[in-house]
Amino acid sequence: MKLITIVLFIFAVGCGAPSKNTGPIIDSKTESDVITSKNNPTSTEPTVVKPILPKGAVIGNYNGDLKPFYAHVSKIDTKKGVTTVSFESKKYPDVLIPKTYGGTVAPLILEGFDRDLLLVTAKLEDPNFNKYFLYVLRNNSWKPVMNGFAIHKSNRPETLQVIRVNPENKNELIRYYSVFDIDETNEEGYVWRLLEESIVKQNW
Repeated sequence: MKLITIVLFIFAVGCGAPSKNTGPIIDSKTESDVITSKNNPTSTEPTVVKPILPKGAVIGNYNGDLKPFYAHVSKIDTKKGVTTVSFESKKYPDVLIPKTYGGTVAPLILEGFDRDLLLVTAKLEDPNFNKYFLYVLRNNSWKPVMNGFAIHKSNRPETLQVIRVNPENKNELIRYYSVFDIDETNEEGYVWRLLEESIVKQNW
């Protein structure tokens, strides 16, 4: 009987004793972590979506108001020979350039000008030439700064600053152009000579 009583006592003590591995569950965050979390709630930062520019588009300050927008060649009509230049959001009218078959656009920044000019390098029916057109945006309309002019590829126009301000007369622009010239010393009997001239800027 005494043996049974001892066994029951040991069993009762074993069941009632807490496990050595058992203890209060403590959050790993410290008090300072909780305060920081309250002061800096988790927030999702807005994603900045950059506009997708059309192929060949270039951005410029064409209106002189520091609100740049892009220009690009939007259409090439090879049957009629017309190149169309369009602008961001269709805010300004298209520029139609006859007798051309595509090309590229670029903002032209010249000293003393209050805005970027639009320079169009157009392809002609004769692939040996590039023709250049220069426009300025005035009163929401694109106006030519000069008449178009062509440079033969043998004159390496890609190495030239085809238009620049005349340092002796700020109202004039200097431009290069190619002219046909007979040259008996040349195997073909002629050459395309590169000349330059200074002309008064229009629509200014």
